[in-house]
Amino acid sequence: MNNPIVIIACISVVVGLVVGVFVVWLIYIQRRRQVVDSLVRTKHLVGRSGTVEIPFDAHTQGKVRVNVKGSLVDFMAFTDELREFSPGDRVFVVGMKGNKVWVVSEDAIAKS
Repeated sequence: MNNPIVIIACISVVVGLVVGVFVVWLIYIQRRRQVVDSLVRTKHLVGRSGTVEIPFDAHTQGKVRVNVKGSLVDFMAFTDELREFSPGDRVFVVGMKGNKVWVVSEDAIAKS
């Protein structure tokens, strides 16, 4: 093994393996600290504002779009207010049951 090219190739392979293992270990440590949870829970929605996409009133259901955890999510929406919500109206989420939200107008929140 007096050939310098073979010696350099062996050293390169060993250094590459050591550096590769070190990088994988650093990534593992970094990922272990992160918590990934994309599930939308009631506590993430209640208190958030949204925009009406499909009109509704106290007797019908509609659809609202809410920004949750950095993503826009659409929900079926209901209200107890005696008014009609039109597309583009801003609403405030006050409750959630299943995958449906109960909303009130932002005006109602401002008045109270």
